[in-house]
Amino acid sequence: MAVLSAGALALATGSASAAAALIPITSTTGVGVYNTTHTRDGKVGVPDMGFGDAIIADCWGRGDNINNQGNVWYHTLTERYTASTKQELFVTGWTYGAYVDDNAAYHTGAIREC
Repeated sequence: MAVLSAGALALATGSASAAAALIPITSTTGVGVYNTTHTRDGKVGVPDMGFGDAIIADCWGRGDNINNQGNVWYHTLTERYTASTKQELFVTGWTYGAYVDDNAAYHTGAIREC
């Protein structure tokens, strides 16, 4: 394991050495986990997350630009409800970067483009 900037944690997976990052949710806006990078395609069915929770994401992609805050979405592998139920769910989906951490993981290069 190696520590990346912005407190992200790199996790090596497999021989392809793809890295995932632990990204704390720093926004006070609710963070939903969606089926795609477009909200019209709906959520995956896990509870929304909030400040103090975290996601594990392996890459970022482009999608809807919500409230003119950018079009960066994180491909989310795990949801950690650190601030509330202490649950960890392993449901794959997409989270809107601006609502997760104001796109910090994208800007610092903590995760790669999908």
